[in-house]
Amino acid sequence: MIIQIRDLRDAIIMLPIIILTIWCFVWLVIQIMIIKKERNNFFKKILNNRIFNVVIVVCWIIVVLLLIPFSPQRLITGEFTQILDVIGQILVMLGIINFVWLFIQKRGIGAEEMGRLVTKGAYGISRHPIYLSHMLIYFGLVFERGAFEALVISPILVIIYILTARVEEKFSIGKIFKEEYEIYRKKVPMFMKWWLFLIICGTFIIFLLFSFNFGYLQI
Repeated sequence: MIIQIRDLRDAIIMLPIIILTIWCFVWLVIQIMIIKKERNNFFKKILNNRIFNVVIVVCWIIVVLLLIPFSPQRLITGEFTQILDVIGQILVMLGIINFVWLFIQKRGIGAEEMGRLVTKGAYGISRHPIYLSHMLIYFGLVFERGAFEALVISPILVIIYILTARVEEKFSIGKIFKEEYEIYRKKVPMFMKWWLFLIICGTFIIFLLFSFNFGYLQI
C-alpha cells in the first residue's frame, strides 16, 4: 500500500514534466513548419490560416499559464512563502500591464501585423513583449502557488521562448523587414537587458539557496 501511494505521488510529480514534454514536441513541429514554409506550400497554407494560429496561441497560453503551474505537484512552504507570494503578484501585474499596453497599441498579434515595423511603446523596450508578458505571468503564478516542479522546469520554458523568438526573427519578421529589422534588433533587447536579467536571476537564486538552507522554505 505504501509503495502504491509512493508510486502515485511520483506520477503526480511527473505531471508538469509530461505536459511540458508533449508541448515541446508540438512546439518543435511548428518551428520546423515555420523554417520550411517557403519551400512547402502545405506548411505555408497551414501557418497562414487564422484559425490554426488562434488555436496554437490559446493552447500555448493554457499550457504555460494554467496546466504547468496549476497541475498537481510538490508545493513550497515555510515562513518566506509570503515573500514569494508578493514577488509573484508583482510579476503577474507587470505581465498584465504589458499586455494592456500592447492592447492600447493595437499590437496584440505581432510587430509586423499592420505591414510596418513597430518600434515604439512596448516594442521599444522589448522586441518580443508578448513573450515577455507570458514569462512574467508564468513566473508570477509559479511563485504565488509555490509550484516546485514548475519552477524546476522553468529554464526549459525560457529556452523555448528564446528559440521561438530566434526562429521568428530569422524566418519571419526578419525576412519581411530585413535591414530595418537588423537596425531595430541592435537597439532593442529580445526580452530585457542581459545585465538586468542576470541581476534578477542571481538575486533570486541566492534568495532560494539561503531560504532552503536555513529552513525558511521547505518542499
